[in-house]
Amino acid sequence: NCVPFRISIFIWFSNLFKWFNLNKNKTLILVRHAPVKKVDGYIPKNNPSALINLDHIQKLANYIPEASSCYVSPLKRTIQTAKALSKFVNFEDITEAKDLVEQNFGDWAGKRISDVWEELKHNKSQHNFSFICPEICPPNGDSYLDQCKRVANFIDNFNFENKNSVVLITHAGTIRAILSHILEIEPDKSIGIEISHLSCTLIEVINKNHHNHRGGRYRLLKVNQQII
Repeated sequence: NCVPFRISIFIWFSNLFKWFNLNKNKTLILVRHAPVKKVDGYIPKNNPSALINLDHIQKLANYIPEASSCYVSPLKRTIQTAKALSKFVNFEDITEAKDLVEQNFGDWAGKRISDVWEELKHNKSQHNFSFICPEICPPNGDSYLDQCKRVANFIDNFNFENKNSVVLITHAGTIRAILSHILEIEPDKSIGIEISHLSCTLIEVINKNHHNHRGGRYRLLKVNQQII
């Protein structure tokens, strides 16, 4: 009777597939949300809606593997982007993660930039590529350094095993903070990295048990790949 033999072969290949999936390198894709409505001369509000263009979303879908696990910031613009993208990509699941939220600009959100600048211009420390320095905390908000700590906690505790690819639909500041952490870039430098709306940043992740040598666990493959 060859049935038991066939069953044992099936189990062997099934276990081999599971072993291969657990041990192969993973793909981490960072996507910035769709654009939001801006008012010239004003800092954006904390939780605006996304301006969804389905033609742009469909182009983005070409860069997203099927059956990816998707994690989003709990803010409206990322959730709306993820829902639009799910029309063209079959995600394994979509999960909200509060640590992926954008830096909170607190009382400055929705204010005139000129008014905020009046508060900042007397600071001894200014930045060449950012409106505020990483350590500056808006009233009732948080700093980029706070954001970096939040993001580092998320990445360090994230379980990449049993996932082929992971998509994080999040914010420019969050993506900069992730790059700062995994590539050990000083926040003072990473805060100036350009991250465009609906852009893709692609990272290879080595299995936790296999990064025994120099170079770390993460390899940057592409950064800020623009589709619009």
